[in-house]
Amino acid sequence: MFFKLKKEYFTNWYKNYSLKDWRLWYKVLFVALMTFVVLFSYIQVFVNLSLVVKQINALNLNSEITSEKLSEVLTNLNISKATEARLVFTKTSHGLLHAGYQPFEQFVQMTSFFTLISNLLILIWMYVALFKPLNEGRKGILNNKTSIIFAAYITVTFLLYNLILRITVSTIDNNFMSYFVNEMFHTVAPLLFIGYILHVVKWEAKDKLSFIELKKTWVYGILGLVIYGTYAIIRGLLKVAGGTPGSSQQAFPYPFLQVTEAKVKMGAIELPGIFLFLIFIIVIAIICVGFISLYNYIIIKKIEKGVQNEK
Repeated sequence: MFFKLKKEYFTNWYKNYSLKDWRLWYKVLFVALMTFVVLFSYIQVFVNLSLVVKQINALNLNSEITSEKLSEVLTNLNISKATEARLVFTKTSHGLLHAGYQPFEQFVQMTSFFTLISNLLILIWMYVALFKPLNEGRKGILNNKTSIIFAAYITVTFLLYNLILRITVSTIDNNFMSYFVNEMFHTVAPLLFIGYILHVVKWEAKDKLSFIELKKTWVYGILGLVIYGTYAIIRGLLKVAGGTPGSSQQAFPYPFLQVTEAKVKMGAIELPGIFLFLIFIIVIAIICVGFISLYNYIIIKKIEKGVQNEK
């Protein structure tokens, strides 16, 4: 019975597709590519940190080494400040300085970036759409409100990085894969997802959002951002209380979240952290509401055009 149910489910799923349907291959390619990118981004950090730790411990550094001398040693090993901030040093019973890192903490820290969260959301959306194509724009996580909100979130990622944060980023490793992963997260995946939501999903008249539903979508979209911001700030404050510098990404994922800092520099902008945070809250909320409205308008126009063509 179990096999029959599984076989029936697969058969029903397969009936929704044709091997000539480019939408199927679009989703398969997106899911495969982004799954690889997400996994690689995590694995790369763990592998790099493990190699750095092994390299440092091979030097058998004396536990009495001064912080200045240790910093000099790390600089000579071409270890970046970002990587250095992730290391944990302890003294062994043999009088040596032992380097290490906390894998779970690194996992949590990476997942604290809105970039990764927003990309995970659209990847989950595409996974569900791959197996339940008839639900696109209608049911569950694929419903019209969630689809538009996810599109707005990934738009926030795209715009903030490419218009503001790109000029401040200096920690990308100088190799093809690092650049590839960075561009996939911030440019390619956002454009592919937004394009799919607006121009590939088969929106119907019943999928239109009324003005009341649109206002609810604004609230849901902003609520999601508030939840993320609250989490990021509380986690950062706890890290700072534990001794992590407030200017470190180990505490706050983005410069505009560094509320404990007297001065935060982002390109040509330099303001107290709390002021920068308040400014960005307003800017991001406006972007979110604006693009939710824009995407809803585009979908409505697409539906109306389709209705006119049917006549």
